[in-house]
Amino acid sequence: MSPVSISNCIINKCRSRNSLLKSRSNVRSESRGSFQAKTLRLGTSSVFWNWLCVGWITAMAANVLLPILFPLSDELDYPNVTKFLRIGLADKNDHPPFFEQSLYEVELLEDQAVNQTLLTLTANDLDEVSRMHYEIIEGNEEKTFAIGKLSGELYLTQPLDYETRRKYDLGLLVSDGRHESDTRLIIHVLDVNDNPPLFDRHLYETRITEEVDKGLPKHILTVTVTDGDYDRPQNVVFSLSGQGIDVENPENSHFHIVPSTGEVFVRKPLDRDYPGGRPSWGLTVFAQDEGGTGLVGYSEIVVNLKDINDNPPVFSEELYYGNITENGSYGQEVIAMAADDYDDPKEGTNAQLSYSIEKNVIHEVTAKPIFMIEPETGVVRTAVCCLDREKTSSYTIQVVAMDGGGLKGTGTVSIQVQDINDRPPRFTKDEWVIETDETDSLSLPTEPILTVTVYDEDENNTFAYKVIDSSGYGADKFEMLTNDDGTGSLVVVKPLDFEDPRQAHGFRFQIQVSDTGDDDFPESYHTAKSWVKVRLKDINDNNPHFIRHTSEVQVLENVQVGKNIVQIKARDFDKGGKSKISYLIERLSDKHRHFHIDESGLVTVQRALDREANPKHVVKVLAVDDGFPARTSTATLTVSVLDVNDNAPKVSSSYQPVLPENTPPRKFAEILATDADDPLKNNGPPFHFSLSSEASNEIKSSFKVDSVPDGADGKGMAVISSLREFDREVQKEYYVPIVVADSGEPPMIGTSTITVIIGDDNDNIMKSGTKDVLFYSYKGRAHDTQIGNVYVWDPDDWDVEDKKFTWVRHPHPNFRLDEETGMLTLKYAASETSYHLKFNVHDNRHLQSNIEAKVTVKVKHIDDTAIQNAGSIRIQGIGETEFIGKWNYRKREYMKSVADNFKENLAEILGVSLNDVHLFSIQLKQSKPPVTDVFFSVFDSEYLSSVEINGLLLMHKKEIERRLSLNIIMVGINECFYENLHCDGSCTSKLEVLKPHHLIDANSTSFVGLQTKVIPECVCGARDFSTEESCRPNPCYNNGQCIEEESSVYCLCPDGYDGPRCQMLSRTFSGNGFVWLPPLQTCESSHLSVEFLTTDPEGLIFYNGPLLSPEKNKNFVTDFIALEIVNGKLRLLINFGSGTLLLGVNNSEPLNDGRWHRADIFWDKEEARLDLDYCMDVKLSETESNMEEAADFSVCQSRGRLPPFNEYLNINTPLQVGGLAHTTFFKTMFRNNNNVPAGKPFQGCIKNLIMNSQFYDFAHPGLQRNSEAGCSQFTKLCNNNATVVGCGTNGICDGSIHEPVCLCHPGWTGLYCDESTVPSYFEENSYIKYSLSFKPNPFHTSFQLRFRTWEENGELFRISDLLEQEYGILEIQDSHLQFRYNLDSVSLTEEVLCLSSIFVNNGEWHDVKILRYGSVAIIALDGGEGRKYNETSKFFGHMFMDIDKQEGVFAGGQAEYSNVNIFTVHNDYKFGCIDDLRLEGKTLPLPPSLSGTQWAQATVIHNISSECTSPSQCLNITCIAPLICKDLWMKHECGCPEGTLLSKDNRVCLDHDECLSSPCKNGGICHNLQPSYICQCSHGYTGPNCELTQDISTLNPSMPALAAVVVCVIIIFALVFVIIFCLRRKRQRSPKDNTSNMKQETTVKYKEKGDGEGEVTILDLTALPAPNVVTNGGNFIPRIVQDKSSSSGITSVDVVVCKREGKKSVTLQKPPNWEDLRNYAYEGGGSTASSLSSLGSGTDSGEQSFEYLASWGPCFLRLAALYAECDSEEDDEERARDPS
Repeated sequence: MSPVSISNCIINKCRSRNSLLKSRSNVRSESRGSFQAKTLRLGTSSVFWNWLCVGWITAMAANVLLPILFPLSDELDYPNVTKFLRIGLADKNDHPPFFEQSLYEVELLEDQAVNQTLLTLTANDLDEVSRMHYEIIEGNEEKTFAIGKLSGELYLTQPLDYETRRKYDLGLLVSDGRHESDTRLIIHVLDVNDNPPLFDRHLYETRITEEVDKGLPKHILTVTVTDGDYDRPQNVVFSLSGQGIDVENPENSHFHIVPSTGEVFVRKPLDRDYPGGRPSWGLTVFAQDEGGTGLVGYSEIVVNLKDINDNPPVFSEELYYGNITENGSYGQEVIAMAADDYDDPKEGTNAQLSYSIEKNVIHEVTAKPIFMIEPETGVVRTAVCCLDREKTSSYTIQVVAMDGGGLKGTGTVSIQVQDINDRPPRFTKDEWVIETDETDSLSLPTEPILTVTVYDEDENNTFAYKVIDSSGYGADKFEMLTNDDGTGSLVVVKPLDFEDPRQAHGFRFQIQVSDTGDDDFPESYHTAKSWVKVRLKDINDNNPHFIRHTSEVQVLENVQVGKNIVQIKARDFDKGGKSKISYLIERLSDKHRHFHIDESGLVTVQRALDREANPKHVVKVLAVDDGFPARTSTATLTVSVLDVNDNAPKVSSSYQPVLPENTPPRKFAEILATDADDPLKNNGPPFHFSLSSEASNEIKSSFKVDSVPDGADGKGMAVISSLREFDREVQKEYYVPIVVADSGEPPMIGTSTITVIIGDDNDNIMKSGTKDVLFYSYKGRAHDTQIGNVYVWDPDDWDVEDKKFTWVRHPHPNFRLDEETGMLTLKYAASETSYHLKFNVHDNRHLQSNIEAKVTVKVKHIDDTAIQNAGSIRIQGIGETEFIGKWNYRKREYMKSVADNFKENLAEILGVSLNDVHLFSIQLKQSKPPVTDVFFSVFDSEYLSSVEINGLLLMHKKEIERRLSLNIIMVGINECFYENLHCDGSCTSKLEVLKPHHLIDANSTSFVGLQTKVIPECVCGARDFSTEESCRPNPCYNNGQCIEEESSVYCLCPDGYDGPRCQMLSRTFSGNGFVWLPPLQTCESSHLSVEFLTTDPEGLIFYNGPLLSPEKNKNFVTDFIALEIVNGKLRLLINFGSGTLLLGVNNSEPLNDGRWHRADIFWDKEEARLDLDYCMDVKLSETESNMEEAADFSVCQSRGRLPPFNEYLNINTPLQVGGLAHTTFFKTMFRNNNNVPAGKPFQGCIKNLIMNSQFYDFAHPGLQRNSEAGCSQFTKLCNNNATVVGCGTNGICDGSIHEPVCLCHPGWTGLYCDESTVPSYFEENSYIKYSLSFKPNPFHTSFQLRFRTWEENGELFRISDLLEQEYGILEIQDSHLQFRYNLDSVSLTEEVLCLSSIFVNNGEWHDVKILRYGSVAIIALDGGEGRKYNETSKFFGHMFMDIDKQEGVFAGGQAEYSNVNIFTVHNDYKFGCIDDLRLEGKTLPLPPSLSGTQWAQATVIHNISSECTSPSQCLNITCIAPLICKDLWMKHECGCPEGTLLSKDNRVCLDHDECLSSPCKNGGICHNLQPSYICQCSHGYTGPNCELTQDISTLNPSMPALAAVVVCVIIIFALVFVIIFCLRRKRQRSPKDNTSNMKQETTVKYKEKGDGEGEVTILDLTALPAPNVVTNGGNFIPRIVQDKSSSSGITSVDVVVCKREGKKSVTLQKPPNWEDLRNYAYEGGGSTASSLSSLGSGTDSGEQSFEYLASWGPCFLRLAALYAECDSEEDDEERARDPS
């Protein structure tokens, strides 16, 4: 092809048809390879240009590409060339804009909206680039319209009005800047109804006569209107409203208007006068156009009524009261009477009144009327003078009012004669006699001692009292006060002293009263006098007085116990100097009870003294008198202890000299000594040293000891020398015994052991070695932890500096190696796994290289659950390295480590596999002698409890020690176990995990475990409230959910777990079982309580003490406590390690009466007390002073002093409840003691076991046998009770087996506890006063209620006597709950119980219960545990509280009235709710929902409402980000969203890591989310917190299993079909068969034993759990593991086989109630029996009898017979096999 070139040209669009285009073409020469220029001319044809202009330019084309064929000249000798021209078209504004039409017309409604687009006018322009502008040029003079300059949008600027202008002719112009065009727009305005009808007057007024009833209806006026919309139809409709118009019932209206004409008529008579009428009637008239559908206009109509005289005068009051003063003058005004006449006073005389007296009173002397009245004014006056109130105090007259028309009205006036002081006063007694206490020192009584009354005939008096000076002895010591009620009170103003002989006989003086208000009024007529005689009572107001306040004595430290050292005397001036004084020693000044003082004040030594422990004793001696309350004085006794030589010397430090191996004999150590005795008494240095004669021959031949008397500055020293060379590889250490003697007379000699360490020399070559590392990672958080040195076999162990360690190949990414020391560090291990590592070791000294070393690292995880359930032992005589080491240096061979042997024995004891035992912490407690602590956990589908592990381990302690040659000095490490070792008082052991991990490197083995520490905290754990409550760790038992509020923590519990922390509170014992619970804590003072129910006269309630008999040469702690029933009486045995105290209660009725009884045990360092049933059965009689003498407390209480000198109950063995695991150790433990627990197992129910306010959990004991959770047998009585059918989930069964009752939980009521109570809301100044229908028990008070509030103060409930001297008040004080009470009606001896560690004004519901028994009181909040519980514990002083039934019970506060209707509520409980108020278990009503019950009536109610619900508190509330509004009760707060916490700088909400509280149970792993968390459950568990067991067999069924299930189902259906077929055939053959037997087995007979509700399910054998069969299987007593198909155990001579409570069944359900009375262990839930033959698996050894089946009802008679036949057949078979 020929080459083609393209030329570009620009054409001025459509300029000229003959324009030429010039194009310059470059033409390439083919022959010469050159180009020549050629200019071509192209003429534009009309065809082309027309097409170009019309087709492209009008289409706004910017570029045009045209193909053009050029014929070239011949002379160029080239062919024709086709050229492409690209033509750009440039636009030019050469066209004017134009409208489509020259005239536009539109229609608009006159109500068209302003500023809205009406239409858009668009002009066109052929030019490509043009900007058009629009404007209105004419017809818009009023600026009604406007147009968008660029858009052309036309809109209104002001409203249109059809009635003003109906058409607009607008001229519009458009311009593109150069050209213009115009058009016209005609707008037609359309009419709309925008003008309401307009009345011709704003007010129409007319007048008619009232009460006109003729000619009705009567036309009274006509209204007219005009409508501005005059072009619209004038169709107006009229209507009326206002006075006298009934819209709903027009027939009842007084007025009517004709809708079409506007004529107004009156339809009924109109009344002008009050009270039913009105003088003017106001109406509104409406006019609506469009036929009643359009706009409305209105006007007013007033109809005035003309009066007629139709109303008589009326007095407004039925009775008027007037007052006059007695002895007044004539014409004294009494009252102004005024009657009302409702007629018009302007209408003639219709309302003009005149007054007269119709019924007057005649004076008895003058026979004239006493009163008169002014006719015009109605003023009543006296017509006589000098009326006497004391003769006639009141009069009654009748007044008549008459109007001008003769109509009359009457009014009655009661006239009271007002008193004046014209009569004298007089005392009601001539002499007043009072007995009062003498004053206590200068403290004067604040209350009056006497109130006197006077009589005065005058009504109004102002009395004034005084003591007449010098009227008698003692007048100066008293003063009279005037009370508001007119009485006078005598108060003491100076001290009264009974010990003053003159005052002892009392006082007599005069008092005076005046009725003028002035006590010095001179006129005797207005005064009176009386005598007062005051007798004094002696009170205990003098402290005992010591003859000598300080005493000092000196004694030798070896003084004999019992020696008298000083006599102390004191006297008391009370009781005429005859007061009895008791002497005590303040225990804090003599903590170890070295001294004793008797009743005479003689001080003796009762415990051996030790000068070295305490050289001087400063003892506080107390003298206490016998008054009430007692008074005390203190004297100081200083006892200086003189030294005797009673301490042997010992070496001054723990010497461990190093003697290098392979060195010749030499001196290598100098030893010094010390002595605790006084050196000033020559009982110390100089010391003499020698090698002990008891040393072994090896030591004697290896070492010698030389004594240097002059060494160490004359104190003496020893020099130790070696006698031979040593080899460390043979023995590393030698123990050299050195005898040290002091210079005392006689000298004391002691032996100390020096440890000589043989230093190592690198004299052995190394060999290849392997090492095993076991690493327990705490929660999988192992980072940069050293795990031990790389190991090669080398007898030398101090030669690390000669070695170098390297990796065989590449370093492992998870480990780091120190090449100089060989220390291996684990950098990170996220999961449980094993690592196999290889290294090369080089020895520079022996020139060894590339010696292979292998290390296997096994990583395991341990979590908080394992730690919380850990068992532990403390071993003496073995270090941590020796415990895990496998190399025996003496035998020079590898052996199984002690740790592995211990682990195997522990697994055997507990009946678990070896892999289930984890020794996760091994630590050296002390080095000399070595003591090692070992902690371990056992996971067998769940973690076994520490109670079970430690208990079983302790029972097998001796066997383990024998097998492993160990000396176990403690099982269950408890730093509080040994008295006063760490704390001088209460002590609580706390296990803590420290950082980092702890490494033990034993060459071929290495152990990295948790670094733990048992910390002794010197507090009573249950009563330590120093830290805030928290859900970390979770305090709730049995899968309870912990809820953390702003000021407290509570548990949300599953049904059946009623404890405050979801504890199971009760347990049933069958008479041959027991349970193990955690041991009792060591507290300086303790309170343990328990409730029990039984019909057996013998039974052990609990025992806590040793499980083994004492061992020789071991520090054996013998502390124990036991509570049991013996012969129906309660007895307590308690031993602190220095002797047993036996306390017995001489109860009058036996305790095996089937009723609940409660035992309370109190003990401190010296005394113990046992109370029974709060002493409810003690017979009391109230006295004015101490009530102790009037009561025999032996029937309910026993107390005694504990044998000295141990002071604490130190126990770390399981608390055994209901029985003992074994009793054989009693024989050796109590060999020389008659006070031995009987130990007979308990049969019955035990509940509410509480130690120091904390409930024990009975749900999952550490170990149990023949017991079950709950009190099912007792609860069944409630279910079978005729009146109570079950207590439901909102109540518990209580009472006795004879009278079971349901007690509803707080907030519930009803027979079945299925009705929620209704709370009441207390407004400000609110209260309820109650009247009771019963008399409350004076000795026992109990009440409970629920409340919620935000207020810091307020009184919730009050009970008191009539005078409020004996009272009990529950109140909120400074946000804390408190109960205060006073039982003394004479003086104030108030006791206060406060819950000071918890705030209750947090807007949440709280339950509170108050119990009082005599002087003992208890306050329990929200279940009452820990900081929510407080009590007083001593029966002392007054015991009764008299509660007034009518005036003594209040809720919400107590009102004080200042007037009949004006009162103030003191300590007002306001803006809060109270719910479920019960007194002595009886419901008190809470208005307004309930005002009365059969027990009480709310007699006074003020400001109480039923609205206790809170409306939404977050409406219209905006919180500052990132906080959100939280709706609280009655208020809101801004806080972080759930799952987050506010940062310290209060700027952001950070995620709250819930995993810190270890919410995942049973080994589950917690993963924190944002927000919330998720638990990764271990195998066999499920649920949000891994709290539910999972049936593994049903999770992933295999195909064969599914096939087997299908086959079984088919077979079952086939069998059912065959059975049905056979039965039908049988019926067809025997139609007359007797079916009574079948009916008998399917009919329920409720009168037979075993029948009733349970009969319906009694054939369901899944309700009868199969017992476990126990067989002999070995020497140890392992934990019994229940299998799903069978169970086995091991018995021995001295240990009873026991079974752990099944913990796998953690479904949130109550323990089942079994149908039979046999005792089955409950584990896993439900029976494993699959047929009736399972009934043959008896629960006890020996033959199984089935005769009891017959007692279950007639439906079991055949079953009993069947098993009897089976038994006989089995017996025959057994005899055939074994003829013997």
